[in-house]
Amino acid sequence: MQHYFHGDDFHHNQRAADSDAEGLREELDLLTASGRLLAMLDRPFAECLSRLQLADELRIWAAIDWFGPLELWRAPGHEVSDMLFNGPPHDPFFIIQRGVMTNTGVTCHPSWIAWTQRQLLLRSNRLRWWEHADGRVTWPSLAVQGVADRLRYAVTAEPHSRDGGSIAVRTLPERWRTLDDLIISGVINREATELLMEALRCGASVLVGGATGSGKTTLTAGLTQELGHTQRLVFIEDGGELPRCINSLHIEVMSGGNEFSRAVSFALRQKPNYIIVGEVRGGEAMALLQAAATGHPGVGTIHASHVQAALRNLERMAMIGLASESGGAGQSAAQIVRGMITSDSVNLIVVHIGRTAQGRRAVLAIEEVLRQGAQGQSGDHFPTNVLFRHDTYSDSLQRIGYVQAEWGHGRM
Repeated sequence: MQHYFHGDDFHHNQRAADSDAEGLREELDLLTASGRLLAMLDRPFAECLSRLQLADELRIWAAIDWFGPLELWRAPGHEVSDMLFNGPPHDPFFIIQRGVMTNTGVTCHPSWIAWTQRQLLLRSNRLRWWEHADGRVTWPSLAVQGVADRLRYAVTAEPHSRDGGSIAVRTLPERWRTLDDLIISGVINREATELLMEALRCGASVLVGGATGSGKTTLTAGLTQELGHTQRLVFIEDGGELPRCINSLHIEVMSGGNEFSRAVSFALRQKPNYIIVGEVRGGEAMALLQAAATGHPGVGTIHASHVQAALRNLERMAMIGLASESGGAGQSAAQIVRGMITSDSVNLIVVHIGRTAQGRRAVLAIEEVLRQGAQGQSGDHFPTNVLFRHDTYSDSLQRIGYVQAEWGHGRM
């Protein structure tokens, strides 16, 4: 049965929950610090609550920034970037600590995993306590993902993960690194950052490509923080992880369907100077290209192993978007998409970020997409001008060429 609260009733319940949560959070912190939490994890969650004389009330848990077994490694001093649980009941948690995957040896009763998943959903508003008094989660076709209290998560449940519920969590920084921070740590050099910022100021768009964990989001956050000092940004993400700016609107959408494309169309009505897409992975690619072509440049990230792979993935995703708009795809659609990617109205700059031969994260290449119009075929090599490339011998980003587009010709 669902319970709905309106007006004063809702706010009264919320104030009560906040008051109860404050005291409970103190108890839970002591539980974690004393080591008692670790000793309890192999027991059913309900039994642990009973022993602690705690109630399993959604309205209270929704107000508490606490995630059970994840608290063992969540504190910044542990330097843990990722926490992973694969599903089988007797499997341990794995963590990535200081860049190294480690078997913690910590196992949990399945009910703790289910509760942790529920807590992540509660804290990210994927589950609303006043609509789900029984705490049951309706799972989509595969997984639920989002951001809760600087934890970017993806969780699955049976039957979608046949061995049991899984959890994958990445901890987001309390303070996002600025471009100056990235320069100091050697991720990128100052000349390259000046080129990227000038490109954006002149109406070009930037696509940041790389593998999972390569630093795409960190670099994008550095760029948007710099832009955000003077420009209005509209962010579109399926989990609000990128940092806010003084004049920014953050639109959170669920993955799947055409929500991202609709969000891009909505963003155009919000007077943006730039549209920022946390991850380009579907038909929204076409909407982004159309926005850039009409004077609304943007920044986006995409999964790719090199610059050409980033462009091919962008092309493929944009064709999906065009097909959904026109009801089909063919050679003409491919030519339209390629013509937009290589047009002087989009002015696309692609950044590839990854790991160097020495194992550190760094920008490996920056390339300008050259004008081609609709001459190329789908799958062909994209014409690019290499501006920067990482030199393995010196382990540094080196200037290779200069911008050919009108916005930077003779200057950058």
